Amino acid sequence: MPRLSELNAIYLYDAPLTFLVDLFLQILEGVEYLHSRQIAHLDLCTGNILAAVDKDAVHDKRIEAGKIYSIDFQMSRQLRLPPGQQPAILLPETQVRPPGGIKHFDPCSWDVYCLGDVFQRRLKKYCFMRPGEPWIIRRYIRWLTGTERGCMASCHCRPTARRARQNSLVVW
Repeated sequence: MPRLSELNAIYLYDAPLTFLVDLFLQILEGVEYLHSRQIAHLDLCTGNILAAVDKDAVHDKRIEAGKIYSIDFQMSRQLRLPPGQQPAILLPETQVRPPGGIKHFDPCSWDVYCLGDVFQRRLKKYCFMRPGEPWIIRRYIRWLTGTERGCMASCHCRPTARRARQNSLVVW
């Protein structure tokens, strides 16, 4: 098993905004890939998204420094329907708290909601000791977390991972 580093190992305090955007884009592309294969991770959180830093790549040639890796697929599910068509399921126990105590979620929509949580936590680290926040990224994160209404059918409270990635290229 290759060794990877926690996201906190990536020093964001003096990194340029483009570095943060690249980090977000890599995570988003990974989730989009899973969803294109009709797989929902269902437990995306900062602890289940790891980074390969230089020292990790030196010890294992399969690892590429600067890349992001999702782990812990224990809760993941293979879905019958593609994103945007999958009805809500009972959420397994996850590390991100569902909004308003909602227990049923469209699984792909849940992954996107969790991405918003991960991005919010990274943005907070990035903005520590910096004046202001990049408002466009803050607005983008709000779009990802959406306005949850507890949809039992396929959810349209937030974008699909694919739409989020496509719009990120325009926004950033």
